[in-house]
Amino acid sequence: MVALATPYQNFAKVLSSYHHQYAEAGPSSSSQLDSPIRYDAVLDEEGGLISALMGALEETVRHKTPTTSSTFEMDGEEQISAEEHQALLSEHRTWQLIRAVYENRLHRSDPSFMAGSSREQIDQNPYASPEDVTQTMVNEDSELSLWATLVDHLQTRPLLSAAPPIEARHGYLPSTLRRAKTVRPNPSVGGAPPTPPSLDPDFTVRDPHGQGLAGEDQTYQTPLLETLWDLVRHGELDQAIKVCEQGGEPWRGASLMGGRRWTMGGMTQDSIGVSPLEGNRRRALWKKSCRAIAKNPTLSSAERHLYAALISDLPTLLPACDTWEDYLWAHVQHRIENRLEQKWHELGGFWEEESAFLGRDDEDVEIAQGGLEDVFRSMSGTQKAGVANSMSDPYYVAQRMIILGRTDALFNQFADQLLKLEASVSPELIGPLVRFFAHLVLTLRTLGQSVPDSAANSIIQAYLTILEREGNDPLVAMYAACLREGSGEESYAKFLRAMDPNATREQRMEALSRAKQHNLDVAIIAKETVRMILSETFEDIPALSTSEPDITAISVGLTDRDVHLIRSIEWLTMTPETLDEALIKANDVARYFLALGQANAAQSLLRTLPNKLLDLLSTSSDFAEPNDPDHHILEYQSYTRLFAVFESHNAVADQQLKKPKNTATKLEVHNYRKALLSSVERCWDSTIEVVEGDWLRFRVNRKGDNGARRRSELSIIRRIFIPDLILRLHTLLIGTYRDNTNQPSGGSTGGNNSSDALTPFEGLLDKCFELIKIVAEEENHIYEEFLPRGDASAGGSGAGSGRLEVYLEKIRQVGLEALRVGRAGVYGAGVEGAM
Repeated sequence: MVALATPYQNFAKVLSSYHHQYAEAGPSSSSQLDSPIRYDAVLDEEGGLISALMGALEETVRHKTPTTSSTFEMDGEEQISAEEHQALLSEHRTWQLIRAVYENRLHRSDPSFMAGSSREQIDQNPYASPEDVTQTMVNEDSELSLWATLVDHLQTRPLLSAAPPIEARHGYLPSTLRRAKTVRPNPSVGGAPPTPPSLDPDFTVRDPHGQGLAGEDQTYQTPLLETLWDLVRHGELDQAIKVCEQGGEPWRGASLMGGRRWTMGGMTQDSIGVSPLEGNRRRALWKKSCRAIAKNPTLSSAERHLYAALISDLPTLLPACDTWEDYLWAHVQHRIENRLEQKWHELGGFWEEESAFLGRDDEDVEIAQGGLEDVFRSMSGTQKAGVANSMSDPYYVAQRMIILGRTDALFNQFADQLLKLEASVSPELIGPLVRFFAHLVLTLRTLGQSVPDSAANSIIQAYLTILEREGNDPLVAMYAACLREGSGEESYAKFLRAMDPNATREQRMEALSRAKQHNLDVAIIAKETVRMILSETFEDIPALSTSEPDITAISVGLTDRDVHLIRSIEWLTMTPETLDEALIKANDVARYFLALGQANAAQSLLRTLPNKLLDLLSTSSDFAEPNDPDHHILEYQSYTRLFAVFESHNAVADQQLKKPKNTATKLEVHNYRKALLSSVERCWDSTIEVVEGDWLRFRVNRKGDNGARRRSELSIIRRIFIPDLILRLHTLLIGTYRDNTNQPSGGSTGGNNSSDALTPFEGLLDKCFELIKIVAEEENHIYEEFLPRGDASAGGSGAGSGRLEVYLEKIRQVGLEALRVGRAGVYGAGVEGAM
């Protein structure tokens, strides 16, 4: 079974699809989720973007089963909590309101919109029908138009809601009629026939103390009237009339029709034959009758509420309202009715004069004055739980602020509350709530509406966190691209920093490429990702010691921390634009490793860089300049020469493992000794190239980024590795010499100083003395690295002095060896050269 896509995925898919299809032309139009598109493509009721978002929510709602922990455990993806289910319904309803409100506002702001003038309409045609003039009144008054839009929205039913069921009954008061037939009195002899009981619709009103309706009829009246109220409340007047007819009360259905305004659609020049004469020419008298019913205390509350709803009689209507939407509908409907009546009286015209002649409703006065601000202020003091609780519900708060046109304040308030959400909102509701606000930001930007950048960034950043938490990593880049003022790159870098450290290079490249697809600067992202990783890691790792550490062998494995540091540079090697930064940061990390003696980690780091890094740099970055003033390339090459020395030592060791057995032929022994000597000579050459080549002694600008620290680390590395290279080479030379020469244990102390008769391996002893001379030469600055730190010109004890003592001891031993084999002249020349 294919898993149902989440709202997070569906919302992203909808936004991406609509922007790809409708975005205005531009370099980033089709890939940016908040780029402007035509408002009709966003607000169309059938196929607009907002309707598609609502469809995504509807799909989730219809496939998820609400449950509570008190019933059974949620063990499937098809179940969500009742609170989350209600939140999805509230979000769906809020998007429905947003679509309606912004369709009204943007349509009116369109240059092609023509509002018309009711005054001009009456002046040109005093016989214009009330229905036509009313429509013009609404069009020309922006506030009235918004009120009408709100009523239309509030009269639609929320998702998954329906009218209360009512039993269909046929016939007029069937139980009461049967009772009347049963108890009809017999006529007296010779007397007049008895008067049958009156069963007209008003008989219970004329005689409130009479028998009234029979039991079943009386029981049926309350649900009938409540159903009719609900239908009127939701603008379903035709259905209400049908219910009346099915219930045997067609007269009541006729009374509900009186609110329709008089229109002569069939008598106009443009519409003859299209529609008949419709509506109520005596609407004012009808309203007066409805008000009398609404205020009649002898009638049931259900009947009074029904007729109060028809004429928006607020004092009688409000007690029937239980929800936030009910209250808002009642208040707005009341204001619409009174605004239209007031304007109608001011305009005059034939039909207004006729209405005045036929009679008016003298009690038709505006009970509640003011605009929508006053409506919500009134609602805030309501004590009904359904209304009071909704006033603080985030979705209803959003609806209120959107209706009032205060979205900037809405976003600022929500952004300020982001850090407090966990304390006030259930954990499972935080994600959907942040998702709603993030997409509200993007939708308003798509519509060209102003959104405060700071608050929007905070909301989108919070949504990025939600996406990461919900495992929607592929969606992060497209939303990060919507952050303003460079925050998109920074936020996406934070996401990359938090990626699984074991992610493959291909997975990392895929994540970085998604940023490019959404017009984020990949170079900035990669640099910021590495900067954050290194800053965070260096805070938790040990500082450099004042004493020279032991050098970690190349063969030793890496710690998780080392791998994390090494792989951080990987982000900079995925695009040509960041190769120069890759070299700089790789040098930074390599210096740190080497200053700790971690040659294994430093070598592993350099091996992760592209093989042709220097060639790529020469064609794609600032390092194409021949001078390389900061010597980054030279530093990189210096490290590669160091590891070449280590590799040459490994080559010698590998060759020594191939030493022939005692039964080997002379040819095999000869070939072995020749290969061994060749590998030793290569080791000599690579080491001397380093120690005589002013290794890491290039000039460093202290004023540059990390200049002072870089210079200090380079100095530490020389003090660690130069003595080590000398000692390694010396040990290799003397060890190879001893293993491959057959000198008698006693030897001659006089000896022949001529080298003509020396074997190649015996010449390695000369190399030891030559190395002593190289170390001692002033211009090479090698001996300084053996001295204690802080004292390169005088002796003393301290860090580093131990290696000097070790080397002096090795010099003594090689001198003794020269004496032992009778080559005192070589020893003297070496000593003299060293002096």
